[in-house]
Amino acid sequence: MKKGIYKWFGRRLTILLIPHDKSRPLRTTISTGFIYSISILWIFSIAYSVFIISRKINYRETAIANRVLREKAEYFAKSLEKERDLICELREMDTRLRGLLHMKNPNDIIELGGIGGPSINDQLALSSVLQNGNGFNEELFNMNLNELEREAWERKQSFHEISDFVTYKRSELLATPSIWPIFGHVTSSYGWRRHPLTTRGEFHYAVDIANLKGTPVRATADGRVVLAGWQGTYGRSVMIDHGHGFSTRYAHNSTILVKPGEKVKRGQIIALSGNTGIVTAPHLHYEVWYQGKPVNPLLYVKSKPVFANR
Repeated sequence: MKKGIYKWFGRRLTILLIPHDKSRPLRTTISTGFIYSISILWIFSIAYSVFIISRKINYRETAIANRVLREKAEYFAKSLEKERDLICELREMDTRLRGLLHMKNPNDIIELGGIGGPSINDQLALSSVLQNGNGFNEELFNMNLNELEREAWERKQSFHEISDFVTYKRSELLATPSIWPIFGHVTSSYGWRRHPLTTRGEFHYAVDIANLKGTPVRATADGRVVLAGWQGTYGRSVMIDHGHGFSTRYAHNSTILVKPGEKVKRGQIIALSGNTGIVTAPHLHYEVWYQGKPVNPLLYVKSKPVFANR
């Protein structure tokens, strides 16, 4: 068989080239093995060329993809840096808000994670990556992103706390008796006095405001009516629970305009003044209680009475 193969490769072919003019024909002889060798070499050259070209194409595509990926990474890194600056501004705003709201007791100020945000070294490393173009550090990016997510969550918790604090303060303000219940003359203030009927010295736990019968009596804060009716020497009276430890009493009225359990707003007319109960003339007996104890109503009103005898 080997002899047959050698014999086949050893076969010789004659190539005759005949010109169109009367020149002599050209004759050459080549072996079959030479022809096959040239064919194999040509096929190998084509395959190698295709391989080299495809490698260059793949390298170019990879280089383009890497450049695009780097540009995206740098864009996200710069965005991360901007978000970090925003978090710092939010932290400063948080501090200013707490200062303005006087949230200075331990239950109001909670230092969430100290300074918060990425460390100084991390910030410098990230800035170096952005400025020098030394490549994008995925670990550094993830670390900074995680720090920002944590800081953003903590700021969110803090703002929720501030919102709750403001809501509580607003409800506390609305529950504080801070307006005058009626227009008139202050005839008897809070403190020691001589009783107008018995003439004996006593401590007066209210403010008496003289007025014409039928003058509107207004609730001095938001709350819920707990009593509306006759109350012994106080005559027709209204008592309101305002929450946050505050309650008020409005006595000696001629007419009551609210019912027990009814919710009222600050400034709402709840009765008309009169002289029911033990009195010498029409007036409103106005009391303020805090934490179960009577307090001076004048400590809470925001303005002085229009008329006063002292």
